[in-house]
Amino acid sequence: MTALMPERWPIQEFAPAVRRGNARLYMAVVASGLTYEEIADQLAVDPKTVERWVNEPGRRPYARHAHAVARILGTTPWELWPAMRPQEPAPEPAAVGPQILAAAQDALRRVEALDLGSASPTEMALHLGALSSVLRTVVDFIDPAMGATA
Repeated sequence: MTALMPERWPIQEFAPAVRRGNARLYMAVVASGLTYEEIADQLAVDPKTVERWVNEPGRRPYARHAHAVARILGTTPWELWPAMRPQEPAPEPAAVGPQILAAAQDALRRVEALDLGSASPTEMALHLGALSSVLRTVVDFIDPAMGATA
């Protein structure tokens, strides 16, 4: 029995197998116009192996083959097998210094206590300026790149 080749099978007839297997890989193979045999020849593997990567759920090649297949198909291994993407560690949240935190709390307390009905425009502008300054300092402290572009 020969390996199922994308160009010999209409997508509609092959779709149920794709849903059980790797639809991303199947669509990349179809888009490339290559057969499983041609891909297998370039990788020096059996065509049945390529067919299994496409049709069997959860089947993934070794990393060297995944990168080679992606190169042949003009994509990345992570596009074809998203689960292979290396997990990046979660970034550590930046600690806000105690003086910056105290200044932010003080400015927020003053703005919250401000009676907008009786406050003068000058008083509102002073409190708003203090709050804006503290917020800018916090943003610059947490993400210097963001503060420089804002």
